Amino acid sequence: MPKRATSLTGAAGEHYVAYKLSALGYPTALTRGGSPVIDLMVGDLSGDKALSIQVKTSNNARRAYKRDKNKHKNHWKWDVGAKGKKLKGDSIFYAFVNLKGSPTKDRNPHPEVFIVPSEDVAKFLDRPMTAICSGSKTPIKTNI
Repeated sequence: MPKRATSLTGAAGEHYVAYKLSALGYPTALTRGGSPVIDLMVGDLSGDKALSIQVKTSNNARRAYKRDKNKHKNHWKWDVGAKGKKLKGDSIFYAFVNLKGSPTKDRNPHPEVFIVPSEDVAKFLDRPMTAICSGSKTPIKTNI
């Protein structure tokens, strides 16, 4: 199977999160034309509340080391970019999606999704680089 284009990886993550939220009963809309800030708008059925989601997708986000002496280096990796320090608010969230590789006829992995408040992402990115490299927390996995 040929390597998937980066834009298709991003689209796959956005559509997967939209599908899962819709299946859970949340009205969900993808923004048109690849908005540079927000990928999904999510509401509740009453129409009283809404939130925005920026989706970050990786084909293989989990970086795992096989040797026991390096297990402490295991981590997740998504490219957030500089805007992650500025994109924050009570109703803005990130959905970090790990597609877990490309599906094949023998293997069809279910993506993993981690929902993180934008304030937490901004705080993490504001830390000195040495703190980020030496001991980051594992993100919280959600059931979507």
